[in-house]
Amino acid sequence: MAATEHAQSIKKDTKEWITSALLELLRTKPLSKLTISEVVKKAGVSRMAFYRNYETLEQVLEEYYTPLFADIFDKIANKKSHEQKVADLTRFFNAMTKDFQMAIEGNYTYLLYQVFKVHITQFYDELIPFADWTGAKRSYWIDFMSAGVFEIWMMWIKNGQKETLDEISALIRFFHK
Repeated sequence: MAATEHAQSIKKDTKEWITSALLELLRTKPLSKLTISEVVKKAGVSRMAFYRNYETLEQVLEEYYTPLFADIFDKIANKKSHEQKVADLTRFFNAMTKDFQMAIEGNYTYLLYQVFKVHITQFYDELIPFADWTGAKRSYWIDFMSAGVFEIWMMWIKNGQKETLDEISALIRFFHK
């Protein structure tokens, strides 16, 4: 039993070192220009350790961001009012501004969007009371809403956050009616 716990602890540490190294390297270099060799060197682990845990650098980022997005969608799923859901999502995107700026500069917003879309899909599947929530209606609604909401936040960040959080929240509420 102790050996298993020790192995799990080593695996957890290794993953944390790889993730930290990747996030640090992304501050100076776009994801497309980074190599696994650079990341493992910075992390102080072997390539084999990397491949025991991940297949790609993108997978490292997906695993890092997935729980962050899951937390916010779990939080807003339990809110009664649409206003509170938008307010909580607004606070989340505002708090994550530096991560999104890094993703914009590093050309991996597509990856964050994919994580966002997975969670917004689960959110809509659990909470939308459409009687005919299937097929094209479901698919197009999710694509439309996830792309629209995500792009509003990305444009707000790209444009230097000129609008207030209240203005952006109001805009999202207006589009989501």
